Amino acid sequence: MKVGRSKEMNVKTIKIFCGMLAMLAFTACSSDNDERADAPRFYNVTLTASMGDAETRALSEGTGNVITATFAEDDEVVVVKANGTSVGTLRAESGGTSTTTLSGTISGTFTENEVLTLRYRSATANYDGQVGTLDGIATGQDYAEGTLTVKTVSPLTFESNSVTLLAKQSITKFTFKNGTNPVSVKTFGIAAVGLVQSIAANGTPTIGAVTGTLGTAASDVYIALRNNSDIKQTYAFTIKDNAGNWYITTKKAKLTYGKNYAVDIALTPLPALTSSDAVGTIGMVGGLPAIVVEINSTKKAVALMNVGALCPEAYGTYYAFGNLPSGDWRVPTQAELESLKNTYSNAWTTQNGVNGRTFTIGGNTLFLPAAGLDDGDNDPHDFLYVSEFGYYWSSTPASDDALAICLSFSSSAINIISDYKIDGLTIRPFHALN
Repeated sequence: MKVGRSKEMNVKTIKIFCGMLAMLAFTACSSDNDERADAPRFYNVTLTASMGDAETRALSEGTGNVITATFAEDDEVVVVKANGTSVGTLRAESGGTSTTTLSGTISGTFTENEVLTLRYRSATANYDGQVGTLDGIATGQDYAEGTLTVKTVSPLTFESNSVTLLAKQSITKFTFKNGTNPVSVKTFGIAAVGLVQSIAANGTPTIGAVTGTLGTAASDVYIALRNNSDIKQTYAFTIKDNAGNWYITTKKAKLTYGKNYAVDIALTPLPALTSSDAVGTIGMVGGLPAIVVEINSTKKAVALMNVGALCPEAYGTYYAFGNLPSGDWRVPTQAELESLKNTYSNAWTTQNGVNGRTFTIGGNTLFLPAAGLDDGDNDPHDFLYVSEFGYYWSSTPASDDALAICLSFSSSAINIISDYKIDGLTIRPFHALN
């Protein structure tokens, strides 16, 4: 991946305006309890924020591909302790100018030298489900953080009178072309070692594919990415255009969060598959990218992605056995899954940071991610064994009416087993070849 000229870092500078104001007791039990050093308290906070010269709280692109961020009225900054617990939210009182006032209340017990994190927009970060625009990133993926160190607790003061919020992702303007012709992208999937899909409130990252669907197809696509590995990586792209064509390519790049880039991506559409294609050929059939396999002496196509996924590393949709999708793409039979398992060598691998099983087929590979399962006994959804086991439905019921046959694998084994029909498992569909 050839990286274009670097864009301006997305930085938000916040200065303490009048410090911490009145301390209010968290409880009203007694004056003795209120005076305990460990008694939780409320602290009213007012800060001024300096955001630069942009006009609105948005991500806007100016001359020289400079991306600038500003606040809007009611934007939120969450204050978080080291264990991930939120202690309050500060909100912008105005927007549309280079400065604004943040105010709100934080509550809890604090200690001298304790470090508090100020996290812009949310206590968690989610880089999946993007829409490919700067406005979309501003709404969903524009995360920034800064820290304040407690100096005294009564009254509550900080060691510094200012804090700088630094962007925790890069924003890349990807321009997709087929030769010299722009490709109008409708969906995208990106995977790479160290690529962050989400960050929990306690700061723990989930590594995985980042996907998105554009409301209006475009050749210039803005995507927020964060990679926890600060070295050059291979990024795998799975692109679908507005006409239904699919493209798969890889590029190498080093993306550092806090910096922004402009990158051109050259694409070649996948060819249509037929039964005359050799085993291991990759192309398109029935509107999806697939690979040719030979199952019980008959050539068939296996999709490169799970049902509901936008790239091979994404988990896709979890289905109970009674709610299986139908159509030309279908759920494989038990015999087909057994033949796939027994015909082609396979091994537990990590593809672009995602655990799963890779099948070697005629010089190419087919990857099934270890998506775990959705425990059908629980509501809301309870996803189990994610990244440790893969479970893929067949269309074959078991002798026990409560069970059905599936392909199961882990790092140590791959088997055909039965599972409860109410569980949500992933599906890798098969398609006939003409």
